[in-house]
Amino acid sequence: MADRTGAAGRVAALCALCACCLLLAASRPSRAGPSLDAAIERDGQVAAGRAHGDLAETAPPAGITLAGEASRNGLAPQFVAGPFNARGGLRLQSGTFDVGSRGQLRLGLSWREGPGRKPGFEGSSFVWPLERGGPNAAYASVQRRHWGPGWAGSLILDGAAPAIPALGWRRTPVQSSPGRRLSMIGPWGADLFVGRLQGHRNAARPQVIGMRFVFAPIEELELGLARVLQWGGRGRDESSSSLIDALLGNDNVGFGGITADNEPGNQLAGLDFRWLVDRAHETSVYGQMVGEDEAGLFPSRNMVLVGVDTRLGGAQGRLRLFFEWVDTLAGRVSRDPRPFVAYRHSSFERGYTQEGTVLGHPLGGDVRAGSLGLLHSDAGLAAQVTLTIGQAEPTAHYFAPGRVLGLGLAAQADLQSAWRIGVNAAFWHDRAGRRGSAQAWLLRRF
Repeated sequence: MADRTGAAGRVAALCALCACCLLLAASRPSRAGPSLDAAIERDGQVAAGRAHGDLAETAPPAGITLAGEASRNGLAPQFVAGPFNARGGLRLQSGTFDVGSRGQLRLGLSWREGPGRKPGFEGSSFVWPLERGGPNAAYASVQRRHWGPGWAGSLILDGAAPAIPALGWRRTPVQSSPGRRLSMIGPWGADLFVGRLQGHRNAARPQVIGMRFVFAPIEELELGLARVLQWGGRGRDESSSSLIDALLGNDNVGFGGITADNEPGNQLAGLDFRWLVDRAHETSVYGQMVGEDEAGLFPSRNMVLVGVDTRLGGAQGRLRLFFEWVDTLAGRVSRDPRPFVAYRHSSFERGYTQEGTVLGHPLGGDVRAGSLGLLHSDAGLAAQVTLTIGQAEPTAHYFAPGRVLGLGLAAQADLQSAWRIGVNAAFWHDRAGRRGSAQAWLLRRF
């Protein structure tokens, strides 16, 4: 009886929090990073000694989800994604169905509230293994991606933006290869996809190509390489020669005959790592560096993210503490700061975005900030709290110049075996004033 009473009290507190958050006046949708389910899954992978875990995306739970969002005084970036990157919506998500002897199908159908919103298929995927029992598979999906070791964001591809419809190939789980040559690099995995971006007018519907490779040369260290190309679009060159130039990195204006008129596109590339320094306490240091340009075949004008996380002892559940510092002003780390470069490009009016949301870090470009976070997970209850202090440049995407203070909260609780309630909220203060947003949601599982 005591356990039931305690659980009821926790659920009642969460319900009260949801109600309080929705007292805010409705305004623009929030932006958010990886979901709470994805953070919990990553925490379990770190506990198992895997740095990033498998490259497959965390699928939404099967069921019907209803969400509503309210905000006050404009945009309030969040570090943990809710079910919708919008003011709210309704989603119908299936479980996994077997197709033929190998294929697996999941269907998601959603409607998101807001200007210009249309029905979507986020959460849908079709996976076809290329060999029985093997790690290689072709796929078609409409899912968000979070590439990198950060808990509060990724510099190159974050869960902040709406999902990208894509076709691809993925090698997961991360495991050793039987061949002698590849076995020397240890366990490895890869992801390659091609999709189209929405929300662009000039050039409209550009293509995006993403490539990621992760490997563990020693048991305690995992390294990752990532590259994303934004290419083509209506009115731009989409010939094979333009694509080859983009893939070879021959896309800098002034080199090899490239001009502003025939520049193939925009691309970011970088590397990341997670090093498990204390297995007993699950303590890791991690980092990510992503370049907005290329020099000598290496990324330049870099943005940087570094962090440390550790498990805290507790009587119930798991508790992880992390500190993360990020600088999204291109080139500042090399003392060559380039404002108004990060996640922007002269060939694409809306820059490196999907439906108007930056595909990279949820704070956007030209900000440096430190975030202290706490992730808790227990049977039927999970939460993450993040406190952020930073400095925004005059060219920042989402903030007025000067000091930035933020508090983020995400929580979810199982009411019964079939029901789950949750809330994602963020409150910010910068030179322009205070603002906040919250998204409350209810899931009825199948």
